[in-house]
Amino acid sequence: CLTITWRIQIPPITYKEKIMNGKYCDYIGIEVKQGLEKCIEAPQFESNFWTKPAIPIIEKVGKVNYGESNYATGPMTKTIYVEDTFGSRYKISIEDLKHIKGHGWITHKEASKIDYHYDKELDDYIVNTPEYNKWLAEANAKWEAKRKLA
Repeated sequence: CLTITWRIQIPPITYKEKIMNGKYCDYIGIEVKQGLEKCIEAPQFESNFWTKPAIPIIEKVGKVNYGESNYATGPMTKTIYVEDTFGSRYKISIEDLKHIKGHGWITHKEASKIDYHYDKELDDYIVNTPEYNKWLAEANAKWEAKRKLA
């Protein structure tokens, strides 16, 4: 089984749009499915380098699967299974990406391997530095001390 992953970059503009990333992922999944369904009727391929197939290669397009999506914390993943005329199956994954300064647009799985935090001034996620970790530990200790006094 061949896995095809499309990295779709929709940078959020406002706080409201950051919350709504999943809706874009749903919409893009439906658009991709409808585009693939057109390929069942006739090849839609246009290129100056490759020749257009005489008959459609795509035979079946499955539904947009939402089972892998984590609506609470992300990632918003949509999966579409496609079968060609020769019986091979393909998996098309659509996932919203996270932008981390210095790493670019990466998947949530890649981001989970990086120690990062959100910076309000930069309006972006950045990698944690030793200075930030030290400041965070001091701030947490100060907060815990205040909490114990109360």
